[in-house]
Formats: sequence, C-alpha cells, structure tokens
Amino acid sequence: PGYPDPRPEGKVFLRCGLRRMVKRRVVQRSFETRFRFVVRTAVALGFAVACAADAPSDSRPDVLLITVDTLRADALHTSGFPQDSTPRMDALAARGVLFERAIAASSRTVPSHASMMTSRWVRGHSVGSFNGSTRLEGASTLAQRFREAGYDTAAFVSNFVLKRRTGLDAGFDTYDDTMLETESNREILTERTASETTVAALAWLADRGDNPVFLWVHYQDPHGPYRPPDSFRDKLAPVQTRVLRDLPVLDRDSGRGGIPRYQVIEDERSPGFYAQRYAEEIAYTDQQVGELVDVFEQRSAQRESVILLTADHGESLGERGFFFQHGERTSPDQVVVPFIVVGPGIPQSRQPDLVSHVDLAPTLLELASLPGLEDAEGLSLVARAKGGDPLPGRTLFSESPREITAYRDRRYVQARPGPGALPVEPLDPDGALRWYGFERAPDGRWLAAEPFPELRDEVTDHLRARTPRAAAPELSDEDVARLRALGYLPDPSPGESTGGD
Repeated sequence: PGYPDPRPEGKVFLRCGLRRMVKRRVVQRSFETRFRFVVRTAVALGFAVACAADAPSDSRPDVLLITVDTLRADALHTSGFPQDSTPRMDALAARGVLFERAIAASSRTVPSHASMMTSRWVRGHSVGSFNGSTRLEGASTLAQRFREAGYDTAAFVSNFVLKRRTGLDAGFDTYDDTMLETESNREILTERTASETTVAALAWLADRGDNPVFLWVHYQDPHGPYRPPDSFRDKLAPVQTRVLRDLPVLDRDSGRGGIPRYQVIEDERSPGFYAQRYAEEIAYTDQQVGELVDVFEQRSAQRESVILLTADHGESLGERGFFFQHGERTSPDQVVVPFIVVGPGIPQSRQPDLVSHVDLAPTLLELASLPGLEDAEGLSLVARAKGGDPLPGRTLFSESPREITAYRDRRYVQARPGPGALPVEPLDPDGALRWYGFERAPDGRWLAAEPFPELRDEVTDHLRARTPRAAAPELSDEDVARLRALGYLPDPSPGESTGGD
C-alpha cells in the first residue's frame, strides 16, 4: 500500500509477485516491514510478462468477509465516535452502504457467526447460544455455496471459540485457526493478533490462481483485555465515559458495577482508561483492515470485488451498570454492530433500516449471482443497498443463554428467566419469564416502556421453535479448562460465573 503500479497491468504482476515472494517466505521480520518489503520487491521484479496469463477470464467477483470481534457500531468515527480513530473502516463506509441499525444475532461469538453463515436465527441452528460446547451441523452454509460454485474458500480466525471443532469450517478449503498468543489474564486461552492474522490471510491470497475467492477474516483484538500494541497506546485523547469515579474489580468475569476480573490491567480502575484502551485496540484493528483490503483489491483488480464488514457483537461501556463486557445481555450496547457493504452497483449511502446477521449470507450470495441457502431466515439487502425501497417491517431477534430481545421499528422487548427459574439455555416460553419494554426517544435514548403485547407474542412464538443442539467433539482436559475460563462450562467452584466471548 502506498506504492504506485508502474504500468496499467501492475495489479496483475503485483498479485503474482506477492504470491511468489510470500510462498518462498523470504522475509522474517515484523509485520509492517515484511509486508512492505514484499510489495516493493514484487513491484521491482516486475513479473508483468510471466503473469500476464493470470488475468481472470470470468466475471465472478472476489468476496471478502471481515468480522471484528467485540466492535460496537458507535466505536467507528463515521458512526459517532468523536476521534478519527477508524479511517480505513470509515473509508469503506464512504464507498458503499452503511446500515446504521444492524442487530447481531447474539452477544456471543460462535452463535453470531453461525447465524451469519447459515442465515438462521440462533434458535434455528444447532449451535444455539452456546460458545464452544456445541457445533454447527445440518445446515447449508455460505462457504459451501461458494465452494460449490468453484470459488477458492478460506477462513482465518483469531478467537479460541471459533476453532474448527465448532463446525464453522464447513465449506472452507482452508480453515486457519492457528493461535499461539496467550491472553494476559487467562494464560490458558490462546488467540491471534490482528497483524498475524493479516499476514496469514495475505499469504493465502497471494498464492491463488485464476479462481474467484471467498475469504473470511476474523479479527480478535478489540476483545478484552484491552492491550493494543505499544505503537497505538496513548495515541488517542482521553475518552469520556458516563461514570467518572474509579470502579471496583469484580471477583468474576461478568456482572454489574465493576471491572470484570479478566479485563484488569495492573492497578488501573478508571473507566476512562479502559474506554481509551478499547478505542486504541479498534484503531489498531482498523489499520490491519486497511492492509487487508488494499491487497485484496489489488489482487481483484481484473475482476469485481465485494467486501462486507461487520462484528459478532458489541461491548458494554457502562450501560445499565455493565462495564467492558458482553455475552450476558442482548441490549443495544451489546448487539448493535457495524454493517458495511461495498460492491458493484452499490452507491455510497447510509440506511436506517433494521438489518441482521441473518441477512449477511443472502446479500453476499446475490452479489455473487449465486443461489440462496435453503431455509434462510434473512433477506438480501442488495436492492436496498442499490437505492431501492426500504425493507419491509419485520422483527429481528438477538439471543444469549439468559435473554432474548425482539427489535422492531424504534422499540424492543426483552425476556429473561423469572424468579426462581434457572438462567440456562434455552429459555422456556412456557416458564416464568420477566418482560421488559423500551422505546427510543427523539434524542436517541432508550426509555423504559410497558412491554408491547404484539412483540411479546412474537417472542413467545419464536421461543417455541428450537433446533436440537449438536454437541461438539469431546473436549481435551485443556479445552475444558479453557471453556471454563471463558464461562461456557460450569465451574467446579460453587457460585462461580464468568462472562461471554
């Protein structure tokens, strides 16, 4: 990025040069130095003649899906964050359509991605709202559809709970879940940094031939603990938070009124400190998104390309007393996420329609002129993205093990286990449920309201539909310990409860 192509066909020989240089692994340096060295060397060698035959002859677009872990919509500068911390994601939004009211299918990672890949609500796939103990089975997936159409398919994921044992590898020729980094406060957990993920994805991309590609890249970094690289620390101004006093540290990884145990950084107790570190993690990820998009579009210079960027869920930053956590609730702070689509024929626009993760697969498949998935519960957003009529009114669901929320228009209704009920998945529609209603005021605040009867009825009907869960392969002792550390399996210690990923 930043180096001009010296001739019109430069994009073609750059792709081929990148493929050869990365394949030979001639550079073993830091990500930034290595990446720029490869680009400069590829351009200098100039494989224009040797690679002229690599120009694709079909019109199928290359497709890039980017999912960012724990990225709430208003953390993007273009969506309201006051500092210019996300220039590359903002630039994507300025080139395509930004759906301003996108609702994640869950506030947890695996069920949200399962809904993206199948176009089914959490109730409609075998993962359910669990993270790690169940797997995706029995549903056609987005990646399978692309592979059936002759695409090269690959995924590069960075969160332990997305490993292939969850079944999300279905349809991918390459499913890279290599994670060697350890989380600072839960050393048994492994992850992969954004720069390492970008390098791995670009190495695969550089080694492609003429076939179109479907590439899914998942970035983990905004997820806590918030520890951005040194080069990004203290580069942003202090972030204002609604609570100014120092917070206590909780004795668990979720709960109200304090900093979750796994989030703690040294002796810091100020909510402003953690909010700033969260923003810096996002700024770092934004840089990596830019590196990925630049090379993806260089590789795709001879064909059209489609890019969709979203997040699996958001993050509470003090709303309703929850600080720096997710997974328990499905309120807007935890499930309103970015949703940006860039592709042929899509003009720049911002759309206020309610959209969902279940709309992702139908949208990408239509943009690639491929048939939709069986039993899809979402809608294609292509016509709306191209300036068509507003989407029909509908209710969108978001579910965690302890809560389900139905969003419609400017209202939402939540159901949680009632007094004496065990807070376990799945919620029982005939059991004791507590109901809460909210309505959006003109100034954007969500105000408590009486639960809306029609939405309550929709939630009850929705809860009656449930796909049987499929158990993930038997866990090793180490994986059991990891899932317990994340709070997804019962802890041997009575009363212990941890938060979600």
